[in-house]
Amino acid sequence: MNMMLDVRGLQPPQPAVMILEALGKLKTGETLEVIGDKPFIDMVGKLEEAGYLVELREVGRAFVLKITKTENSKEPAMEVKECDDKLDEITEETNVAKLLKAYPESLKILVKYGFSPLENPAMRKTLARTITLKQAKRLLGMSNEKFKEMMEELKALEKA
Repeated sequence: MNMMLDVRGLQPPQPAVMILEALGKLKTGETLEVIGDKPFIDMVGKLEEAGYLVELREVGRAFVLKITKTENSKEPAMEVKECDDKLDEITEETNVAKLLKAYPESLKILVKYGFSPLENPAMRKTLARTITLKQAKRLLGMSNEKFKEMMEELKALEKA
């Protein structure tokens, strides 16, 4: 079964998250075609490294990314340093998935400050693994004051 996905108009990292979810459903030899308004620059290399056949073409004002699963395909590597679950210190460079693993109660704080996609378990598995708190701040357009408040609440978890 071949799949189609339209990610036009979506803000990053939403297209990447949707692509990763769809790839998980592909069987060897099957293809996912993704239509987007940006050229998928960040994804192509990661997909090829993970053993997928990737073809990108421009059609009018859109980009079509054709991804075929091969026998050698594995889950694309997202920059995640999941060395251990121990988190030495919560900083703006802290990976969101690592934070959630070390302090499950941090989910309530993150959602309160606008990280609502994390309420979805699939997003916690995909999106959270690929993003730091600082990147999430930028993504959400969060003010420095609000970010500082959130960081203080998260740091309070370390002391608990």
